[in-house]
Amino acid sequence: MSDDDCPCGRGAAYADCCEPYHRGAEPEDAETLMRARFCAFSKGEVGFLVRTLHKDHDDAARPADEVEAHLREGLAALNYQELSILDTRPVDDEGVAQVLFLAKVWCHGKDLSFVELSSFVHDGTGWRYLLGAPLLVSRLSGDAGRLRITSFPDAAQGQKGQS
Repeated sequence: MSDDDCPCGRGAAYADCCEPYHRGAEPEDAETLMRARFCAFSKGEVGFLVRTLHKDHDDAARPADEVEAHLREGLAALNYQELSILDTRPVDDEGVAQVLFLAKVWCHGKDLSFVELSSFVHDGTGWRYLLGAPLLVSRLSGDAGRLRITSFPDAAQGQKGQS
């Protein structure tokens, strides 16, 4: 991947892919928001990450500058390398769309890759990140890339009580 490539995995240049979202455009669907959020983690676009939190997300109750500072601190050591969308679920009766993804992430040479089932809601302005259920790949049995939304809870069951 060259420096011009967008980290979101679509295979386009950053300027033509996720950068417009980081500058204020609204992603058209939950998957596009997920990709733009991964890219924002990769590029340190913490303002976008805060802007795209749903009002019911735990961090939305905190002052934005505090959340941004916390994100910057955490991102300083992390290297978000690759995103794979594993499965999506369209909007349900409650207005929630879901995206299951695999994020390849490293911290000081340690693999912190994880899968997450994320939930998104459109707030009338744009798609917003409501919540996520992450699982470290190192804790999963089997190929994380083969997970689907319907099998994700089964994988999560094996994680209860482990830290």
